[in-house]
Amino acid sequence: MNLRAISYDIKFLRGDPMLFLSMMVPLILWALMHFFFPVLEKVIMGQWNVDISPYYNQAGTFFLMVIPMMIGMVYGFILLDERDAGIITAISVTPTGKKGYLMIRMGMPTALSLIFIILYLYLLQLTGVLGVFQLIIISILVSSQSLVLLLVLGAIAHNKVMGMAISKGFGILLMGPLLDYGLPAPFNWFGAYSPLFWASSSLLVESTEHFWIYASLAFILDLLFIWFIFRKFNGRSV
Repeated sequence: MNLRAISYDIKFLRGDPMLFLSMMVPLILWALMHFFFPVLEKVIMGQWNVDISPYYNQAGTFFLMVIPMMIGMVYGFILLDERDAGIITAISVTPTGKKGYLMIRMGMPTALSLIFIILYLYLLQLTGVLGVFQLIIISILVSSQSLVLLLVLGAIAHNKVMGMAISKGFGILLMGPLLDYGLPAPFNWFGAYSPLFWASSSLLVESTEHFWIYASLAFILDLLFIWFIFRKFNGRSV
């Protein structure tokens, strides 16, 4: 079932250029940080004598948060397509059942996001002062956002047009870390509603003392988001 699901996903993506491009976002963001940021740094320093190198980690961390959003959107659209085609109903009478189908559909974007996020962190050297275990923890928390968006699309969207609007609106979670970066204290705390605010803070810590506090708050918010939306999603899907 897993191999067939992957085969179907690849076929689906090949038929939709927008979603195929969305799956390339991790590579595009890596290329922007690896190739474009150093050029931008030199241009700004040469033109205005402003050093933007201290913002490298912030820019890279913000782009990191985009990765699970895009992957969650892609798999949310795949789920909507399968629901419209009656595939979910057909699978419910097979040995795999609806529960097995949902486990596969929820697991794949989360696993892909986790792989991309870990590679992104190490390739761009955004690991900071964190150890391997801490990086795995925060990568799991960030990758769970793909699951949140998938569940939101499955629970609320009636069609792909509505799904696109919801995906764009879901970007409000990305405002959390932006408010943290752009506003002076204490106004930066306006972004604390977003799990990504705390996940971003966890990655940008200068010492590991505050990591577990930020990571714990990100986990609690994530858990509440997933629990709430899964109830709606499961009620609609069954």
